[in-house]
Amino acid sequence: MNIYFICLLLANCLELYECSQFDEFVDNVSDYINYSTNYIPRKSNKDLLDTCNSSLHYYGEYDFIIVGGGSAGSVLANRLSEINDWKVLLLEAGGNQNNFSDIPAFCGYVTHSHMDWGYFTTPRKTFCQGMVNKQCKFSRGKVLGGSGVLNVMVYHRASPSDYDSWENLGIDGWSYEEILPYFIKSERIQIADYDRGYHGTQGPLHVNYTAPRTSLSEPFFKACEEKGLKRIDYNGKNTVGVSRMQFTINFNKRDDGAHAFLDPIIDKRSNLKVLLNAFVTKILLNNSTAKGVEFMKDYKKYTAKAKMEVIVSSGSINTPQLLMLSGIGPKEELTKHKIEVKNDLPVGRFLKDHPMFINMIFRSNNIAPNRTLRENLKRYVRGETPLTNALGVENVAFINTKTPGRGPPDIELIITPPPLGVPDKSLSYLFLNLDEYFSEVYEGYNPLTDFCIYIVLLNPKSVGSVTLQSKNPIDFPVIDLNYFSDPNNEDIETMYRGIKYALSLMNTKAFRDINATFIGNQLGCRDVERNGSEKEYWTCAIKHFTSTIYHPMSTTRMGRSSKDSVVNSKCLVHRTQNLRVVDAGVIPDIIRGHPNAPTFMIAEKVSDDIKKYYGKL
Repeated sequence: MNIYFICLLLANCLELYECSQFDEFVDNVSDYINYSTNYIPRKSNKDLLDTCNSSLHYYGEYDFIIVGGGSAGSVLANRLSEINDWKVLLLEAGGNQNNFSDIPAFCGYVTHSHMDWGYFTTPRKTFCQGMVNKQCKFSRGKVLGGSGVLNVMVYHRASPSDYDSWENLGIDGWSYEEILPYFIKSERIQIADYDRGYHGTQGPLHVNYTAPRTSLSEPFFKACEEKGLKRIDYNGKNTVGVSRMQFTINFNKRDDGAHAFLDPIIDKRSNLKVLLNAFVTKILLNNSTAKGVEFMKDYKKYTAKAKMEVIVSSGSINTPQLLMLSGIGPKEELTKHKIEVKNDLPVGRFLKDHPMFINMIFRSNNIAPNRTLRENLKRYVRGETPLTNALGVENVAFINTKTPGRGPPDIELIITPPPLGVPDKSLSYLFLNLDEYFSEVYEGYNPLTDFCIYIVLLNPKSVGSVTLQSKNPIDFPVIDLNYFSDPNNEDIETMYRGIKYALSLMNTKAFRDINATFIGNQLGCRDVERNGSEKEYWTCAIKHFTSTIYHPMSTTRMGRSSKDSVVNSKCLVHRTQNLRVVDAGVIPDIIRGHPNAPTFMIAEKVSDDIKKYYGKL
């Protein structure tokens, strides 16, 4: 049942707490929380590939085949199917969302469910040292809507200078001035205090604040202002400052690619076929031309042909895996796994992601209301916080720690107020993969008074990779984030400055007024605390309690040369005909922002490029 329908049904009976449909809604939410808590993550793709039938079935011929129904794939399916003459097939490995995944605050639980691929990172010694097996959890959406169904819904475009740098690399058509209209095209902003000329009001994707604000919001604003930051619309003319977080939310409900771009048209366009639980295992290539795909569905193997193009929009992790399994990738990697090399390109070679320090916990004299789940769900159907805030995220500050007041930001501070900001000890494994010893950092945490400030490194220099375990699509890709490996240690230095900035907020009058006190316990670093310098202590803490904010980019990046890029400025794969990649992987170098909004923009722009190429625009 649609959340809006539930809201309408419950509107008149919630005051009495006696509506049978509301009781059912509460029970369903409780059941899903229990399911998620006990869910055992997938270890491979065996569930998608099991078959006792080796026959190959033919699924038909389409003009365009889009692989992946996430943020980019949803936009492409919508925009390309606007052309009545074009027959479009969208293949998504997962199923549909549900009412539980629509509730923003429960995204952590959704990452521990069948809607997540279940990935973990390769162990390294420079980060995730407090996690089980020294591995970060690396959630990716296996569901229509993609990772937009699992994320914190932040709508952030990054800094204009990020895009202008693409143009400086010789990638024509991607300056900020040129791509701004595509941000505007997608957006339906619903806040009052935004910078005119930078936002759209008629697009399908809802962007809004959540309300009411918590009592922690204004002290954070004032503390940042005391530090010299201004209140800004961070998607407008200024990108350094403090702001309420802008979310992709429609009243109380998560708004993602599937909801915004597919729900309104999926039953109205006969030329669009959306096929769920269809796992693509290979791009079919004839010499250097993409002719279609091979996929599994319902324990049967299918092929589908593409008359015009195959467009891979499976995300920065799954797209490189599929390309390599199909023979497009680094020669040495493919040869190692005995895969025929059809196109030697640096697929998966330039992975970048935003590291996030998770252990900055403060205690205040602010006391949040101690509500039950039922009471919070009652507020939710009215469009009220806290359940409309994903993981409690509310305010954000973008700062430049090296040259304050000048240049683009290098650190993002995300404040998460009680009661949902920090997982308690029992949930730290579920959300963060913290092992039993290091989860003690949440021992004694008070969900009514305590809050967290996450420190996000916006412009990391360290480079990771996505590679293969084997030539068998049953095996997960290998994700090596390689955080804090840059030769000049700039990433550690910047993260350390970000931590000191967050701690300095305690010196402001606004934080003193609420008695904000740092209580973070950096387990694993006690010897360094006793015998080392302050910097050595925090370097140790960074290595133990830095996780990922799930922003992988640049694994199939745009560029002019096939030596250091995978696609050209139109997102066409170098030296291959009729094959494009359209997702966050094509971003040439990591941007100073959350990649979901830019992914919508990229798909909007490439949709127009495709229409222009075929004379339809």
